[in-house]
Amino acid sequence: MKTIATYITVISLVFSLVGHSQQTNQKIEMTIDEIGNAKINISMTMNAAQWQQWNGTYGANPSALKRDMERSMPAFIVDDFKLDKDDMNRSFNLSLNAYGVCKIDKRGRWIMDTDQKDAQLTELTEHKYMLVSSPPEFGGTIQQTYMIEFPKSAHKIKVDKDSFGKSIFEFEMDNPSSSFNLMRWSGLLLIIVGGSWFGKNAIKKV
Repeated sequence: MKTIATYITVISLVFSLVGHSQQTNQKIEMTIDEIGNAKINISMTMNAAQWQQWNGTYGANPSALKRDMERSMPAFIVDDFKLDKDDMNRSFNLSLNAYGVCKIDKRGRWIMDTDQKDAQLTELTEHKYMLVSSPPEFGGTIQQTYMIEFPKSAHKIKVDKDSFGKSIFEFEMDNPSSSFNLMRWSGLLLIIVGGSWFGKNAIKKV
């Protein structure tokens, strides 16, 4: 199941080389759009030793970072990777698009899973929430602060629990699936027609 934690835990391979001698803070900003996709920004500041280790593996080779992330999450659709570094302050910002972060249940309500029991959630505004997490796979040495912003068209946002007792977001929003699928299939049709046209012209030239 695609959850916030799944996305960020996999993305955290970026930080797996960071030393575990002291707690490090990450800030994850997620902006949800009107079709359930998210723009994700991850920022982090390190000490000198951590920065040297991370920078030597991924910071100096963004293509390796992108490749390893794609290999580690083949079931997910992500793109538009962008890595910005600040060597002087030993910090960076990683941004990417993640598709299908939210889903629509049988009742027509939008759902976003946190994959966490009793998640520490704080409502900041009508459309913005904060979630604080410390992934157990990092031994409590990394604290993640999520800032989750829902689109203005989202309403009746509430925090509930799924059948496993894990915290989820539920909200209502107009279902854009028909127009979205139409756009997607129109694009595929264009590719197919374009490919056929190219093939016919290639044959004629021969």
